[in-house]
Amino acid sequence: MHRSLLRPSLLILAGALALAGVAACGDDGGAAADLDDGWVVTSPEAEGMDPQVLDGARAYAFADGKNTQGVVVVRHGRIAAEWYWDHADASSYAASWSMAKSVTSATIGIALDRGLIPSLDVPVADYLPSWQGTDHAAITLRSVLTMTSGLDWLESYAISEFNDSDVIAMVVTEGSQLEVVEGQPVAYPPGEHFNYSSGDAMLLSAVLEGATGMTAGEFAQQALFAPLGIETADWWRDATGNTLTYCCLDMRSRDFARFGQLYLDGGERDGTRVVSADWVAASTAPSPAYAGYGYMWWRLGATDPALPADTYAAIGHDGQWTYVIPSLDLVVVRNGYYFKSPGDSIAVPNLFDRYPSEGLVQDAGTTPPDSWDDAAFLGPIIQSIQP
Repeated sequence: MHRSLLRPSLLILAGALALAGVAACGDDGGAAADLDDGWVVTSPEAEGMDPQVLDGARAYAFADGKNTQGVVVVRHGRIAAEWYWDHADASSYAASWSMAKSVTSATIGIALDRGLIPSLDVPVADYLPSWQGTDHAAITLRSVLTMTSGLDWLESYAISEFNDSDVIAMVVTEGSQLEVVEGQPVAYPPGEHFNYSSGDAMLLSAVLEGATGMTAGEFAQQALFAPLGIETADWWRDATGNTLTYCCLDMRSRDFARFGQLYLDGGERDGTRVVSADWVAASTAPSPAYAGYGYMWWRLGATDPALPADTYAAIGHDGQWTYVIPSLDLVVVRNGYYFKSPGDSIAVPNLFDRYPSEGLVQDAGTTPPDSWDDAAFLGPIIQSIQP
């Protein structure tokens, strides 16, 4: 069983949770770097926002224990406000964790738009020969995108479930993370049972490579990041070269805002079509099995009455959020502390050794907030918008 892939070094790392300190929290004094990255930076007032009310979001995000590295507030396609921890600025790398799933979804949409993928009803087995002729052959691309593949999968980072978690078993393998997912048994009929799974998202690494002839990271660079003007995206790979399509895309907070703005603008950037408007709409519409999820986007407004009904978001572990609220012409990004590992972004010997989460290792990986409330953070931003 693949759980045997757990390494003693990672168990020691997990045990260090109670002992390891997090990075000393600075204030929110980090300045926005003077970047020539295509963004127009204005002011809250210029975008119809009350700066004093808006400041409540800054106060919430940078309170002690929130461990916020950066916040970017975009209205009308322009940066109205951005704030950074005093050890970071607008040029600093931020982590995605599972926000990368939404980016992966966008690359699937682009491949579909280009005819490289015939339809969402294509069997994933067309790209994974080991599944052909098995009970996995009924799993479609659509079911993977909606987290209804039916694969047996436990998605948990809890220390108490360390030895049983499938996502932990995947990230600590020293070989192909894709092969870990390929070996999972089928537990439910595809398309019927919603189960959030990084394993499902990892399958898209094989789909994209098989469909495009490039790794998922290479295709994203050509088809998505370059058209968006994102020059420093760094997407992690496993030890065998598979792009980690479920996580681990390092970009600046402004770059995540650029991605959110692409969806707010219906798939266009400055009049250039990047992904179809139909894909954007379908991705953020409710899936049959769960109204709170689309094609790897969370539909927060459908599940939280304290938020505008059309709010959706890319969400990642340890407090990474890209919120999109079309009715307010608003994109908001929040990233937590991230200490990027030097060298190539390859999970060798495994991901957690180089990309620890949960503040397990001081000055390495990511550190979560002590708590987070979407409405408490977004509330002042929304309330600052003047009629």
